[in-house]
Amino acid sequence: MNTVLFFGELKRNRKNALIWTSIVLAFTLMILSIFPSFSHMGEDMVKLMSSLPEEYAKAFGMDEATWSSIIGFYATYYGIYITLLMGIFTASTGAVIIGKEERDGTAEFLLTRPISRGVVAKTKLAVLGTLFILLFSVQSAVAVVGMNIFGSDIAWDAMFAMHVHGFFLIAFFTAAGVLLGSLLSVKLNFMGPVVGMIFGSYFLNAIASASEAVDWLAYLSPYHYMPLTLEKGQLEISTVACAGFAAATAVMLWVAYNRYLKKDIVG
Repeated sequence: MNTVLFFGELKRNRKNALIWTSIVLAFTLMILSIFPSFSHMGEDMVKLMSSLPEEYAKAFGMDEATWSSIIGFYATYYGIYITLLMGIFTASTGAVIIGKEERDGTAEFLLTRPISRGVVAKTKLAVLGTLFILLFSVQSAVAVVGMNIFGSDIAWDAMFAMHVHGFFLIAFFTAAGVLLGSLLSVKLNFMGPVVGMIFGSYFLNAIASASEAVDWLAYLSPYHYMPLTLEKGQLEISTVACAGFAAATAVMLWVAYNRYLKKDIVG
């Protein structure tokens, strides 16, 4: 890894990272801060839940525990919004970070330096990993603080399992973004394909959860294997799924790395 390139890439990506981090943290705090208002409604919210169509509740992972505990309330929005936002940022960044110089027409300048392609790719992937871990860690820390401020009797084991699943899910989408960037033209705007990939995955699982007639669609979605919402207030870590996603993530990064080493790069 090249230290100069590493810190240079961090500096180049800091503005985008700060914007997305601010959005994620603001949304996290907003969700946690409004929970007390909902919890005070007590039985009224339970009655409202029972009046919702069963398919709707299943699609968005809602049940009575959603409104009776802050962890259940947070889990619903963590699965729907927070992981999607973090995944979109890391996957879209991953799609362009290695080929950024080729896209900007400065590849010749970088690759004529005394630094190999392999070091360039490894350094940029290290930057991507750093951005991902920083975003994930800060969001998790803010969620923990918010839980303590706005909630009580928190099921920390369920929250830990939720965030472990979130970590491997976002890492998977990040690697998929890197692979996508290695397969498609560097001139492409990757935000559309990345958003489509992540939202499509989520809604495939939501549709499958809502209707038994198409429950087979769930097997096409990563969200099926990494549940983020609670069932009766509980959630356990799926170690097999975590191991599988870790392996898939590593394979996608390896393929993208090797494609970069072999491709013809236009300066």
